[in-house]
Order: sequence, then C-alpha cells, then structure tokens
Amino acid sequence: MRGVFPLIFFSIILSIGYYLYNSRKEYDKYSELLEDYRSERNKFLLNSSLSPLKNSDYTLSYYEPNINYKVIASVSQIETPDTVTLATSTGTSEKFLNFADLNFKLGNSKFSIPVYKYVEGENKGDLLFCFLDKTNSFSTYPGGRYIDINFENAKRIELDFNKSYNPYCVYNESYSCPIPTKRNYIEMEILAGEKLTK
Repeated sequence: MRGVFPLIFFSIILSIGYYLYNSRKEYDKYSELLEDYRSERNKFLLNSSLSPLKNSDYTLSYYEPNINYKVIASVSQIETPDTVTLATSTGTSEKFLNFADLNFKLGNSKFSIPVYKYVEGENKGDLLFCFLDKTNSFSTYPGGRYIDINFENAKRIELDFNKSYNPYCVYNESYSCPIPTKRNYIEMEILAGEKLTK
C-alpha cells in the first residue's frame, strides 16, 4: 500500500501539469487568432471608404485577450417579434424587430440579452447585438459596444466579448448609432474588447 500513494500523487500532479499545458496552448492559439482578427479590422477601419477613420492615424485600444469572455450562448428566438424603437446618438430613433434573446453565463452570473434586427435602411435584415456594462464612461464608450453576430435558426452560438467594438459615432459624431437600453445591460465589468483611446 505504501507504494500506491506516491503513484496516485504523481498521477494527480501529472494530470494537473497536462491540463495547465494544454490550457496554455489553447490560450496562446486563441490570442493569436484574436490578434489576426483585430489586425484585419484595423486595416478595414483605416482604409475603407465606409469607415469614419479612413486615412486617419487613429490608434485603436483594446483590453488584453481573455478567453473567459468567450462564451456559448443559447438562442431563444421570438416567434412573433415585436417592433422596438431605439434612440440614436444623433437624437433620432430607429426601428428594429425584437428578434431573439441570447442566454449565457459570465463568471457566476447568468444573463439574457436581446438581439435586434434592422427593419429599414442600408442595414435592413442585419442583426444588432449591443450591450452596456460597468466599464461604460470609464474605459469604454458611455453608449455601449457592439458584437457582430449572424444566425438564422441556430440554437447555440459563440459570443466573444473580446471582439466587441465601439460604434462609428465614437469616431465621428455625424454617424447615427443605436443606443442600447436597460435590457441590454450586463451588470458586471466586461474587461474585454475595444476600449476608448486616451
């Protein structure tokens, strides 16, 4: 029996080491992919004729990659969507369909945040996922941030807050950006994604 305990202890240590090694490899791979994503977005913003930052020397700021802010959300689609009206940054309003709710867990808390669908304008048919959190007005834009998502009949989707970004009105006040409502509030600090550049 004396020889069994060291063997069990060694096996436990080996398992922990293997887990940490693989976790580190996964994190490094994820960070690399995220940096590629951010690099491509930066190129688009600085070169696209559709961007408010075209031909500027603006430098985007981000939180460090954090894989804990990448979650799987279950989708609750709304069978008969209501029309909702969101205020915009320019003082106007814009109509959307209340398309679905995304249900997910961050830390020890569960959230259910709505997804809207544009019903008019050049973005008609696109989905809008916007959110507010406790970093707003401190390190992020007071009017919230967006995450690009696209699905039709999915039951579960990836929701990566490391890919959250500022709306265009942050860079140019002439752009009209929908403002999230209280339903879009996540009662915690989302220390991921794009920050305000100081």
